[in-house]
Amino acid sequence: MDVDMIPWLRVFLVAIWVASIAGAALIFGLAMGFYSSTTFFWSGVAGLVIGLPAALANWVWLRPRRAGQAGWNGGLFRWLRDHSYWRRA
Repeated sequence: MDVDMIPWLRVFLVAIWVASIAGAALIFGLAMGFYSSTTFFWSGVAGLVIGLPAALANWVWLRPRRAGQAGWNGGLFRWLRDHSYWRRA
């Protein structure tokens, strides 16, 4: 496998998670009556702060062997993988 290949699964997961969290935060802010540019800014920040670790944790859950090879199978991600509800089945 080529090392320089773009990790498409991680790219898509990050884009989906960040956009979903930012969109939910934006809808919440607009529904609460905050109609300014700071609402868009803070929803983007929330998307990055919450969505990026969630996407990487989701990637570790989907590809545990590859995550271990890449060095991402650290303490928190290993705990998430081992204590996941769906992995117990």
